[in-house]
Amino acid sequence: MGINLLILHNNSCPSLEPTVQRISEVLEENNLKASLSTKLLENDQEARDWEFAGSPTIYINDIQFEPIDSNLYRLENCRTFINDEGGISPVPSKNKLQKALLKA
Repeated sequence: MGINLLILHNNSCPSLEPTVQRISEVLEENNLKASLSTKLLENDQEARDWEFAGSPTIYINDIQFEPIDSNLYRLENCRTFINDEGGISPVPSKNKLQKALLKA
C-alpha cells in the first residue's frame, strides 16, 4: 500500500516546484512508494473548502501536513513552514517530511 500525496497550490507563490523536489528526495531516500498529485486552486471558495493554509498545502493520505489553526483561508496566501532550526521557510523541512511520510 502506497502513500497518497496531494499538494494544493496557487499561481502566486513560487514554492510548488521546490516542495515537489523535496518530497521526491525524501521518498527516494527512504524507498517509499507514493502517488503524488497537485491541484491548482482557483478561488477563495476552494481555498475555504480545502482549508488552504497557503501555497503549498500538503495532504498525506487525506490528512493535512502541519495544519495551521486559522480561519483565514484565502487563495493568494503563501505558506511558510518552521524549519529544523526554528526559522521560517517556504518549503517543509526534510526531517519533518520524513517523519510524516514514515508514519503514513
